[in-house]
Amino acid sequence: MDKSNNKDERNTEQLILDAAMKEFSVKGFAGARTAAIAAEAGVTHAMLHYYFRTKEKLFERIFQDKLSHIINVILSPAVTGDGSLRQRISRVIEGHIDFLMENRDLPVFFITTINARPEAYNDAFDALGAVARARLANLQTELDRAYADGEIVKTDARTLVVDIACLNVFPFLARPMLISMMGYASLEEYMEERKRENVEIIMKRLS
Repeated sequence: MDKSNNKDERNTEQLILDAAMKEFSVKGFAGARTAAIAAEAGVTHAMLHYYFRTKEKLFERIFQDKLSHIINVILSPAVTGDGSLRQRISRVIEGHIDFLMENRDLPVFFITTINARPEAYNDAFDALGAVARARLANLQTELDRAYADGEIVKTDARTLVVDIACLNVFPFLARPMLISMMGYASLEEYMEERKRENVEIIMKRLS
């Protein structure tokens, strides 16, 4: 099989996914149009349907892919990385912010989806829930061990993950207000500062 053809197909698929992410984030599922997605991706409408068949399948693919990435970005490094638990959690916070900087429309996309199409979330979590629960259980084991060794206060893994997510995600939901109100030159400048502060907040929370 021609490897260049496989690469071209992957590139085309990614262009469609990127364009669809923007369209769904701005207009929601109901308002999104496959014709607009195809135009943004630079492909024909027929080619979009060749890759994803329907708007529903395209939406489901994006939602599951992004949810899977979030699980891997937040949960996996805390239990599989090198260094102390505090070092790993610090890297999780930093890695999550870096991930959000590369996927700035993602928080709005998820909030829009959960409000408008809760069944999409339920379906995705049915597919990925076992992985998420296993990662949370592993993280809880690490937290319990650190607590027994006197390194941290007693901590619930679920609450910790929610705390990290809330601290990291809010600036992306409120970014126009934050940037203009607080006088930062760019989101990049603001998030570099937030990255340090969020690590400090979570480290104090564990103490």
